[in-house]
Amino acid sequence: MTDRERYLFDLQGFLVIDDVLRRQELETLNEELDEYDLWREPGYEDGFFDIWRNGDRQISAGPLHQFSAPFRQLIGHRRILPYLADLLGSQFRYDHGHAMLMREGGGPFELHGGGVPRQPGIRYEVVDGQIRSELLVVEYALCDVDEGDGGLCVLPGSHKSNFACPSSFVSFEETGPWLKPVPQKAGAAVIFTEALTHGTLPWTADHERRALFCRYTPGHMAFVGRYREDGREEPDGGYPRTSPSGEDDWSLEARRMLEAPYLWNRADTIQRQES
Repeated sequence: MTDRERYLFDLQGFLVIDDVLRRQELETLNEELDEYDLWREPGYEDGFFDIWRNGDRQISAGPLHQFSAPFRQLIGHRRILPYLADLLGSQFRYDHGHAMLMREGGGPFELHGGGVPRQPGIRYEVVDGQIRSELLVVEYALCDVDEGDGGLCVLPGSHKSNFACPSSFVSFEETGPWLKPVPQKAGAAVIFTEALTHGTLPWTADHERRALFCRYTPGHMAFVGRYREDGREEPDGGYPRTSPSGEDDWSLEARRMLEAPYLWNRADTIQRQES
């Protein structure tokens, strides 16, 4: 991260990085989503195990690491890896992820996160000049999100708040200049700490909102734990791993990110090339 980026992330709790995905990557991901047709709620036989809705105009599906190769490759995207190392430490891991779609008229999702009450797993701090976030989110925008369209919104700086967010703010009963929508161009990535108070504004654009969320933790911790994934391999689920895809297309960094959480002698996720 540059000094400018580090300052802005610590100040705001989020950072927008433009042009992370190239045009061909965007086209491929959107074409794959068209094929998946998530609105029909594909079942277990299609490779999706978690489908949930917020009303009839917002749907999410995961786990993302079991989608097709173009989605799996985002987990270790080269443009994002250095940010993850700076914000999570050198031994970070991938925790979980999902796709989210919204149609015009899609409703809000109330604010959550924030510095108070302090919750294990989503804390944020800076020690000796080093940022340390626990659960960290990378949202990839697969469509343009203009001012006024809705979608992701945040309360900048709330990751360092010493007071709880008022309930009238949480429910959007009361809004004001403290609430910031986050405009994005297709191909941008928004990185934010889960400790930042954030939520979803109603979607007002006539095109579909498409966003992909990848969440990461320091290498010694898991946030969601042993959630459901491939019941054919292990009935009680397990941490994300490479085997369910059936394809050997994971990068070395992604393979290290998919290791179960532990601390002792864990290798750095991004390893220096030997000269």
